[in-house]
Amino acid sequence: MRFFHQTNKSHDTAASLRYPAHKRLGGVELLENRLVLAVGTGSLDRPPLEQTDSIYIENLQIGPSPIVMSKSEIIGGETNSFTITAVANGVVEKWIPSTNSWVNVSTPVSTSNTSELLKLLNLRLIQQGDSIRWKPDESTSLPNFQNAFAIIGWDDGLPQNPPSSEAPSVVQDLRFGQSEGPNSLTVAWNAPESVGNSTHYTVTIDNGATSTTYVTTSTSKQFSDLETGVTYTFWVWATDEHGTGPTSTISSAPSKDQTPSFSTVSPWSHDYTLSFAEYEMGAADIPTLQSFASALHNDQWVLLAGRTNGLHGFTGDGIENFPPKYQNTDVWVIDPGTKESWSRSLEDPSSGLNQSIIASLSATNTQSYQDGNTLFIVGGYVFDWTTYQFTTYNALSALDLPSLINWVKGTDSSLASNAILQTTGEASTDESYYGGFFAVTGGGLERVSQQDDRYQLIFGQNFEGGYTPGSNGVYTSQIRSFDITYDMTSGTLAYDNETVSPFGGDPSSFRRRDLNVFPILSPDGQGGIAESTVALAGVFYNGEGVWTVPVEIGPDGIPTTNNPTTDPDAFKQAMNQYESGKIGLFSNSSGEMTEVLLGGISANTFDPNSNQLSYDDNYGFNRQITAVLRDASGNYQQQYLTDFPDIYDGDDNLLYFGANARFFPAPGISVFSDDIINLDALTTETVLGYMFGGIAADQPNFGTTVASSFIFEVSFIPPNL
Repeated sequence: MRFFHQTNKSHDTAASLRYPAHKRLGGVELLENRLVLAVGTGSLDRPPLEQTDSIYIENLQIGPSPIVMSKSEIIGGETNSFTITAVANGVVEKWIPSTNSWVNVSTPVSTSNTSELLKLLNLRLIQQGDSIRWKPDESTSLPNFQNAFAIIGWDDGLPQNPPSSEAPSVVQDLRFGQSEGPNSLTVAWNAPESVGNSTHYTVTIDNGATSTTYVTTSTSKQFSDLETGVTYTFWVWATDEHGTGPTSTISSAPSKDQTPSFSTVSPWSHDYTLSFAEYEMGAADIPTLQSFASALHNDQWVLLAGRTNGLHGFTGDGIENFPPKYQNTDVWVIDPGTKESWSRSLEDPSSGLNQSIIASLSATNTQSYQDGNTLFIVGGYVFDWTTYQFTTYNALSALDLPSLINWVKGTDSSLASNAILQTTGEASTDESYYGGFFAVTGGGLERVSQQDDRYQLIFGQNFEGGYTPGSNGVYTSQIRSFDITYDMTSGTLAYDNETVSPFGGDPSSFRRRDLNVFPILSPDGQGGIAESTVALAGVFYNGEGVWTVPVEIGPDGIPTTNNPTTDPDAFKQAMNQYESGKIGLFSNSSGEMTEVLLGGISANTFDPNSNQLSYDDNYGFNRQITAVLRDASGNYQQQYLTDFPDIYDGDDNLLYFGANARFFPAPGISVFSDDIINLDALTTETVLGYMFGGIAADQPNFGTTVASSFIFEVSFIPPNL
């Protein structure tokens, strides 16, 4: 049986009612114009009364049998009594043990006889241990919940019986689960450690002005149509055949994020640390770049695609928001060791490339992966001058890095034949995915393992046309797996054996883009190391908020994620939800994977003095560096490491770094696959590598942004240094 009652509170209150502590009602009214007979005394009194509560019963629970309710299920165990004041339909009956019968207690009082009046009032009074039942009209048929009857709480002055020692214990792990929208909250809990055979849970929601109570056999309850910016308090307790248990409480305002609460962020706890310092390149020309594709070959960085300006605009004009003149058509080669740089435009006739390929290799937010001497690039969003339209490119490109570097440096006067190959993605024949197979931007591209040529295209979206605020692309909400066949010499580039998971996508769990996709290592349980992938956070949950619970992807290409509603231990990432520069470190001795997130954009800021989080509803640029740690058992936590060094612009504004930046390992660093740094091999102070580019902002929100040319050197600092 499930039902709820709604309380409309008066704001002109003058007295307090002994009401369940878990409900914390604001007040009660004193009846000045209506005198009430005190039961059992025959005298007149003015007892404080609770506001009228309307009882609603869910249609699914209405059948041929009347619905029986105990007092504690309706109003809790600490209010003495209540009386029926009105019946919307049907009748309410009370069980009378002395006569072993049900008696109607909802018929309006019509007698003026004092004795009869007292008798009727005594029958209508529902006290501890009483049961009532509601019998709806047979003709009643209303949607969702039916208005059954109304009650008013009453302090009859009688002592409360102590709760039974056999009553349920407190519900466990009371928490907020996954929100279904920006005006909703989901409350979830686990059953008490001790509970009887017939158990109901009472859930009260209170916003300070109204109170609504539900009774359910479920261990979660979703609340919709809530007011944004209003804090709601929830109390939950269990009732079984032995009585009512203690309450548990939790509070939050509705959230646009996947979850309204986040896992705790703690200070860095390891004995080593990481340091960050600006790295100067002397007289070398360094580009301003963000959201670019990159590779590392012979200790030289290869940079292409992306944009040369800052954050996109938010006007009603797509051209103004993503000016095509800032699309990067240059290929850069940078050697941080010798502090040299070289660049050459793809539009140089010596490249031999047509305009379509040049456009695809000038896109922003492509997905890329380096396999030895080859850089694979997929998709990306760009203004295509051949069609004069913004589009997400439906292409897989393969770039031979030695040939490309020789051309950029001028060693080769023209780009070698087959140095850049490209193939187009097929459209789905069974609606398993939308658009072309490679028409994706803002996702990730990872190799399944170093032993095969199978790849995974992870989440992202297909965005067509100019971007304006409120416009959305079609999110893939899935993993697209495929094999690549590539041979530069013969000019072969093809893909096959494609699969998708989930079929058609699952927006409820995977509608994600602009996220940090990490290759990770973990113990395989047999003394070896297993390779897999994790997708951290991302945007936009329900089109507005951040995702908080990570997604893990195995070699089979099937994404899995914990449900924060049913799993009280689900990790809910608090910071650095947007794609940023990132560093992977793995310790084979401990089995722990460390995923360092270098600034970027974040829903929260960490205060290292109080160890508290401060929420930013606008998801501002953030200069804090955190690490998401995944232990050998697969458990996650997030820790705060440090901030970027203080760097100011010409107007003395502190700069924020990291969004859409890239990290490059330093020469000689011991790494596993996918440039994951071998943490166990680090024993002395060591330069791990460099973060380059991304967006630089002069304040978290609504400030000026540019594409960054800054380089930061990252060093490992061992204990006791």
